[in-house]
Amino acid sequence: MKTPQADKFLDTKHLSSGLKKRALVGAGFSVSAQTISYGIQTVGTIIMARILTPEAFGLVSMAMMFSLIARNFGLNGFTEAIIQRDKLTHYELSKLFWVNLLIMLGLTVVFVALSPLFAWFFREPQLTPVSMVMALTIIFGGLSTCHMALLNRNMNFKEASFAHVLDGLISTGIGIVLALQGFGVWALVIRRVSSSLGLSILSWLFCRWRPGIPAKGTDIKPLLSFGYRTYGNFLLIYVRNNLDKILVGKVFGKTSLGHYDRSSQLSSLLPTQLVLGLSGVGISTLSRLRDDPPRYRAYFAKALSVLSFLGFPGSVLFTLLGKDIIILLLGDKWSVAGQIFMALGPGIGVFVIYNTNVWLHVSLGRADRLMKWSILVLATSAVSYSVGLLFGPVGVAVAYSIMFYVLLFPSLAYAGSPAGIKVSFYFAHLWKYWASAFAAGGIYWVIFNLFPPMAVFYRDIGALAKIGLGSVLYAVLYLAVLAILFRGFKPLLMFLSLIKDMLGR
Repeated sequence: MKTPQADKFLDTKHLSSGLKKRALVGAGFSVSAQTISYGIQTVGTIIMARILTPEAFGLVSMAMMFSLIARNFGLNGFTEAIIQRDKLTHYELSKLFWVNLLIMLGLTVVFVALSPLFAWFFREPQLTPVSMVMALTIIFGGLSTCHMALLNRNMNFKEASFAHVLDGLISTGIGIVLALQGFGVWALVIRRVSSSLGLSILSWLFCRWRPGIPAKGTDIKPLLSFGYRTYGNFLLIYVRNNLDKILVGKVFGKTSLGHYDRSSQLSSLLPTQLVLGLSGVGISTLSRLRDDPPRYRAYFAKALSVLSFLGFPGSVLFTLLGKDIIILLLGDKWSVAGQIFMALGPGIGVFVIYNTNVWLHVSLGRADRLMKWSILVLATSAVSYSVGLLFGPVGVAVAYSIMFYVLLFPSLAYAGSPAGIKVSFYFAHLWKYWASAFAAGGIYWVIFNLFPPMAVFYRDIGALAKIGLGSVLYAVLYLAVLAILFRGFKPLLMFLSLIKDMLGR
């Protein structure tokens, strides 16, 4: 028997009408909110980086590597199960909520007990109390999983986006105040804990669904099974994404990890805006279109074009200006982070495209194939980073960039196989953007390195001037090469039209 709550919050039939408009407006809200939220956090990080030391950031990064594994148990498992499922009852969701919360409570207790082991692994005694407090993010995070998933399932992207922005503003403000008051590493720890708690409170305010008492006979095995498989894949991806940091922290210590972590976090600015900001919209829309192959492929093709239009030139620009960006934002004491940032730059754009393979796997309901692929990628990462370690933290960053060029097309081909999407489909939608971005980068480098008058002028101007001049000149060069390859301004017009649709105008 359905309840009024189920009728109101769980029925998605009404979403079929006007799906395109909902997706575009939702994408607008998601990207805008992600940009604002990440901007807030980045500004907070910049301010705190000028107050605190690389050692403090390295210590918190060590704790977060492990705490996020537990905190994301439901977030990257049950979230997809809730969004992807066509029919879901109030009783099923209520039972899933309580099962998830019980699991998160258990993981919190286990994490506290294992904190001394983390300190032993990294040879950092101070890591024990830091990890114990960071354990609170696990249970707090479990309180928001179902509610945030419901907002995305129902395409209430405006409410979900506002929750993330407001949470980032509050937690970042708390962190800055504490850093200024001399709390040191604890300013970073409390910032993370308050963020997890704040998002839980806001998710309950914006999503009025409330869990009921678990009903006997309610079968949630399919939800649990899908969630476990999806989380298993997340765990493999997470280890792959953080294996470089784990190895850098273990081999080179907290100071090197602090530099690597800050450069990694800032280099993720573009992927965060373009992929994470759109992933909820992309998966939700593709899930609704999976029974309509032509529309499914058309939507994904447009997504690839937009991501490529922004991702590849952003990657090249970060490579060219990376060191100046880091010095300008964080200060001279972070010069090592600048070198690492430049090494990560070439892989940023391709990483943006690579991550869309998850959209395909999840929207097609093939979490099993996603897990198989993730096992292969984890093995590849271990080999790549191990080789990179021989050349220090910068070598690890170079290995990271190279790896995603090798994996890009195989990952997309494997993910799209169940939908009949072949490699030629991806290549056709990617190569002109990639060629334009790197050709423009080559021209830019020649102008400011091989022509003596321009080289001297460029060397002597400050970091801010280099970034301003470089960004404008590179954008002009990129659009010019792109216009030549496309024989017109179709990509730019498509992007501007999409922005207009996303703004609902």
